Parts: sequence; structure tokens; C-alpha cells
Amino acid sequence: MADVTERTGHGFTREQLDFLQETFARRSAQGFDRSTLKWLFGGLFAAGLAISGLLWAEIGSVRSEIGSVRSEIGSVRSELRAEIRENRIAIAELAKGQAEIAKGLARLEAIIEERLPRDR
Repeated sequence: MADVTERTGHGFTREQLDFLQETFARRSAQGFDRSTLKWLFGGLFAAGLAISGLLWAEIGSVRSEIGSVRSEIGSVRSELRAEIRENRIAIAELAKGQAEIAKGLARLEAIIEERLPRDR
């Protein structure tokens, strides 16, 4: 009974304190100490910051490249529009020329019909 009533300042018996110390002492002995964990997490944090900085720089360069490609697309689009306008004008002129050729051909056919004898 004397052991049960003999308590420490925390409210645990000596046996309970020994058990707790053995249980938690083994766990801390298996892992890393506090300073090693600080350096490990600090290193991981610094590596994460460095990688995120590199990714941010790469994203910025890709954004600028996209901007230059968009401006190039705009200039090509305006060039194509100009070429389309010129081609439409040329097509209209060709259509006029074809109409004139068709009229001339019809006149020639009419003249040939009048002057050549028919095989009847």
C-alpha cells in the first residue's frame, strides 16, 4: 500500500512514471533529434521555395512566349486579309475578262455561222 500512496508531484506513481519514460524514451530514440528535424524541414522548405521560384520563372517565360506568338498570329492574320482582298480583286478582274472572252467567242461563232456554208 505504501507504493500506491507514494505519488510524485504529477500524480503518477513511480511505476507509472517508469513505464511512461520507457515508452516515450524508446520512441524518441528511434527518430531524429530536434535539431536534425529542424534542419530537415528547413532544407525541405528551402528546396520547395527554390523549385517554386524556378517554376514561376518558367511560367513567366512561357507567358511572354505566348504573347509573342499571339502578336505573330495577329500580323499573319492581317497579311492574310490583305492577300485575300488582293485575290478577290484579281478574281473579279478575271471574271470580267472571261465574260469579255465569252462575248468575243459568241461573236466569232455567229460570224462563222453566217459565212460558212452549212452541210445539209
